[in-house]
Amino acid sequence: MKQNRRDYLRTASALLTSAAGVSVAVSGAESPPQWDPDATYTGGDRVVYDGYIWEAKWWTKGTEPSVSSGSPWKQIGEAGGGTTPEAVIETSAATVSVGETVTLDASKSTGDIATYEWVVGGRDPVTGVETSVRFDSTGSYTVTLTVTTADGTTATAETTITVESAGGSPGELTPETTIAEFFPNYQERYIPDIFLDFMPGSNDSGGGVGGGGSSTVNWTDAEKAAEFDVDLDAIRNNVSDGSLTFGALGTQALDWAKQFRAEGLPDHAVAQLLPRLMLLPDKTEDPTFQGAGRSAAWDETAGPIPASNDPALFYQDQWPTDARNEKDAEVKERDRVYFQAQNDPTWSDDFDYLNNYDSALLDTLQNNTHPATGEPLGGDRFTANAPMEASAEIHGSDWFWYQVLLFKNTSPVPYHLDGAVVWWLGPANFGKTMAAGAYNNEQRPRPGYGHPQRDIVEITLEDKHVPAAYADIDSTLSAYAVRLAYHDSPYNMRTAYPGQYWSLEVSVGEPLMNKFDTSAKRQRIVDMMAETAHVELETDMDLNDDVVDAIELYNRVGN
Repeated sequence: MKQNRRDYLRTASALLTSAAGVSVAVSGAESPPQWDPDATYTGGDRVVYDGYIWEAKWWTKGTEPSVSSGSPWKQIGEAGGGTTPEAVIETSAATVSVGETVTLDASKSTGDIATYEWVVGGRDPVTGVETSVRFDSTGSYTVTLTVTTADGTTATAETTITVESAGGSPGELTPETTIAEFFPNYQERYIPDIFLDFMPGSNDSGGGVGGGGSSTVNWTDAEKAAEFDVDLDAIRNNVSDGSLTFGALGTQALDWAKQFRAEGLPDHAVAQLLPRLMLLPDKTEDPTFQGAGRSAAWDETAGPIPASNDPALFYQDQWPTDARNEKDAEVKERDRVYFQAQNDPTWSDDFDYLNNYDSALLDTLQNNTHPATGEPLGGDRFTANAPMEASAEIHGSDWFWYQVLLFKNTSPVPYHLDGAVVWWLGPANFGKTMAAGAYNNEQRPRPGYGHPQRDIVEITLEDKHVPAAYADIDSTLSAYAVRLAYHDSPYNMRTAYPGQYWSLEVSVGEPLMNKFDTSAKRQRIVDMMAETAHVELETDMDLNDDVVDAIELYNRVGN
């Protein structure tokens, strides 16, 4: 199963298959182009300037390459003179069973190669001419080899390895299928702990976070378990040894697991979601909010608007380990977005970006282009990199107002939201009370679970920065971006499920009823929020770093 990711335009020169494995060769790229002062570059882009090859550290435009302090460029080496490399992948097998090891060999690559880098699925890169990899779940995994010469010229090749269950193709799921039969490595993924740590009835109480009041779930886990005939005693008695059957999980889990598997979601991801799938309704649950909520909301709302770029089905095949035993390496993997701000001095809790008019976010909202790549987003209204709908609302009274973006997953598969970046154009907050906001998802036993920290930026726009389509709005507007950074909760609570809502609330410290005092004005502002919104889900455990760097999304707030 290939990730739905951006195409990096690799040109294949040969593709050879055999019964033993796969050989893939791809010719190297041409030498980098000359630096262009009018071109936009993002992290990793290379250029030739003044006889040297330079690599961009982050988004930049118009800054000459140099070795000076703070330069967005890194000098790689002298330009010219190198031969064009070719990356060649040979694998010991193209199709293997769960638990088998595959050897990856790059020895037939050609050129004056200095480094070999392998990326398999969402795993961290490894280096070397040859490496081995073992798979613990079924699915299709993309293998990428990048070779780099001494002068910085690169070539890349890709192939796919298919991983089947030990008996061949995955067996049919029935009510009698046990979790050990479905996913033999259930213990390594802490499936028993995820079930037992969050049993229905023990985690159903409400409670708000983020300074925006409190809320409770509309339909508790205990009520869902009773409605869906979940056998809680069977879970307590049988989950640890793997003898828990799908039938004991009630009326919901089996059908969802069949659907997700049929759509290509890896078995380890399905297994990690089972504690919520057994409680996941077929109907769409009404959203709840942690701020003022719909009891104090404008009548005027916007949407739902389907993603106008018509994104393809989106798969995230990594779904990292949930680290229930708090081992350092696993916690670092599970909470990697959350820890990033703590480990990187670029982040702060001071909002210094209200006038950051160099941010690529402004070009994005003006031109409907991606902030990191500069490529068109492909739609004329709300856009996303996964199928979904967007709506917008305004809630509040007196001085406490919240702009709300509500999203619905319209695809047949779930996607986890850790590292997701959302940007939009909204009423100005002037940097006030930005910590007062929330992420909402009905598929949690209580609102606070996961309580993601948020990386957030606001840029208060001068008139010349406002997109022409919204120049008629007689009020100060701001460009906003938020990245979600969860911690201390399983992935099943960080997930957008098919047909279900999740939402963001961001406080606006101004009396919006005074600013937008007619129905037409109110409708105009919520329409603008929904139309300009974009959701960028994380792919390949990349933290969405390219977007974060391009728009300087370095402010962290608690929640």
